[in-house]
Amino acid sequence: MTSIQPTEPRVYVFLDFDGVMRRLSSKPFRFDADCRERFENVLREYPHARVVIASIWRLGLSLDALRKMFSPDIAPRIVGVTPEAPGLVKHYRLREVLGYLKRHGASDAPWIIIDDNRAQYPEGVKVIPTEPQKGFDARAAAELSMELQMPGGMGAAAGFGAQL
Repeated sequence: MTSIQPTEPRVYVFLDFDGVMRRLSSKPFRFDADCRERFENVLREYPHARVVIASIWRLGLSLDALRKMFSPDIAPRIVGVTPEAPGLVKHYRLREVLGYLKRHGASDAPWIIIDDNRAQYPEGVKVIPTEPQKGFDARAAAELSMELQMPGGMGAAAGFGAQL
């Protein structure tokens, strides 16, 4: 297991569910066990990572209900949900991410997004894309692990607000 260094910054992982934690061909409102297991296994290696739910599911389920969808050791690391951006205009998902960071005084913290819809984010935003029919697969797990090893290289909110 990777040890956490005292100076290692908290990293926010903004997580979508549909097409990531569940394949689009799977039963609705249930995670695919293999997708969840892969994701959680990566998180276990990086205790500085915190998860923020960026899925539409956040609008119908409480934070406690969302946490219960994860293993008991991972659930406390689900720290919140993104706020709902008004209007579904271009890059509204990024506005939600930036809104969360600003509200929580974390605008300078490193972050990364996992989503099956890369088009929701402008170029220059670090997104680990998943294929909706595969979900969080071995490729996505390897990419997340690589990104969490070097959190300083991940997206920072500065500069994106002016583009939106």
